[in-house]
Amino acid sequence: MPFLRRFRQRPASAQAAPRKKLNLYLVAGLGFFLLGLFCSVYWTFPGEILRQRLVHELEARLPLKVTLAEADLRPLLTVTGKQLSVGLPDQPGTLFQVDTFQVDPHWTSLFTGELGVEGDLSVLAGELSFRWQRSGPLELSGQKLSLDLPLATSPATRFSGILTTGRVTTAAPLQKTTESRIDLTFEQVAVQGLEDLVSNAAGLRLGTISLQMTGQGTAFSIARLEMTGGDLELSAEGTLMLATAKPQNSRINLNLSVRAGKQADPILVSLLELAGTPQSDGSRKLRLTGTLDKPVFR
Repeated sequence: MPFLRRFRQRPASAQAAPRKKLNLYLVAGLGFFLLGLFCSVYWTFPGEILRQRLVHELEARLPLKVTLAEADLRPLLTVTGKQLSVGLPDQPGTLFQVDTFQVDPHWTSLFTGELGVEGDLSVLAGELSFRWQRSGPLELSGQKLSLDLPLATSPATRFSGILTTGRVTTAAPLQKTTESRIDLTFEQVAVQGLEDLVSNAAGLRLGTISLQMTGQGTAFSIARLEMTGGDLELSAEGTLMLATAKPQNSRINLNLSVRAGKQADPILVSLLELAGTPQSDGSRKLRLTGTLDKPVFR
């Protein structure tokens, strides 16, 4: 009868279809809920807490004084920030300022268990990239960075120039077993604050500087230091004992071969003729000791 057929038990497949559809709705609803929660965490994440944490971590791991104006967390755990200033703990002023930066997790490190981060910074009218692993290894590379850094306090001198290419492989924090390598090339280098040596308003012009160093812990060997195209033509090799707490107290021991450049100030030329040991090629042998803050020439 039609009436009885209406109330016959429906096949299992017919009952399963609405159940599957209900499960699909539940899964979709849960997915949208988690997505909304995920987005709300990013949109409402307290940037001030993130900013304070970043400053704390940088100052705890590096001998630096850090200020940061703004920090934010974006999808895929990307951290961005603006106006990051870096200086030395016991000295006024800043070494350099980062205009903007972006830091991402080093995703491939998840497969090795060696967690790390990598990032790019817009700094000093140039670019700086880095990769750091939680266990310490740190790689830095930079190009076209305009520098203006304090060198010494007595007399007060500053180093200016453009880092055209640079690569540093080391660790942060620096350990006794850390092996480091530093390769840097600077152009348009000058040292301000040496008015007694040169009358040029541009200061002591050093032209192009190339530096190669290797290190074990805080002990560094300077394999090559060359200056060309400036008031001085120089080649040097020696050692550097890095003071991590106060870098300006780092001890240096360099053997120098120096001669006046073609356009050197006459005062500088006269001073060089009175210094060091003359060589057959016209250069002078000098030795540089003391600290970065208080160098001594012999």
